[in-house]
Amino acid sequence: MTSANGNQLKKIDKSIIVQAALELLDEEGIRQLTMRKVADRLNIKGASLYWHFQNKNELLALIAEEICKQIQLPDEDRPWEEQLLDLSDQLRKTYLSVRDSAHVMEETIPSTPYRISLIEKVSGIFAQSGLENEDLFSASWMFNNYVTSFVIEEYRIKSVEEDGPPGGIELPFAVRIPDMDREFRFGMEVLINGLKSKVRTNGERSGEAT
Repeated sequence: MTSANGNQLKKIDKSIIVQAALELLDEEGIRQLTMRKVADRLNIKGASLYWHFQNKNELLALIAEEICKQIQLPDEDRPWEEQLLDLSDQLRKTYLSVRDSAHVMEETIPSTPYRISLIEKVSGIFAQSGLENEDLFSASWMFNNYVTSFVIEEYRIKSVEEDGPPGGIELPFAVRIPDMDREFRFGMEVLINGLKSKVRTNGERSGEAT
């Protein structure tokens, strides 16, 4: 490695690489995001990235961390239902604003500080609802799966809306783009009402046992 290349590597830290990767993600999508393309964007050799990252998965984990940092947390003084609705809206808004970010979240393991604190925030909201401790993980997992899968479906719907059916085939039904805001809120209200019912059932069982 030449001295010039060595000096260039010293100037390029993880944060610069992650920002370059985020720009590529927004321009080309996750399937086209490669270590080589990130390196080309930074005008360095592909192998040089491995001074900072062991593999692409580690890079994606830090991209997920940066995505999570864009999510505004709800006011803790509000009722838990309002907090959950607000947070779900923030998650969806962020995932839609950064191309394929829901896929990034889906394909990475939570292992970074801000992302872990976000998970703890969600669990804390469900704890306020009165759920038993043993149900907090299940509720948090269900919430995350709902928001992430909904946004991924929005990606697909947007693709059909923009490009038409794949291969130019004619679908046996008329493609109607639903009101996604309404559909998202409907699902969240069903989830919240289901959790309330779960809390009531747990309370009734607890009362019967005493």
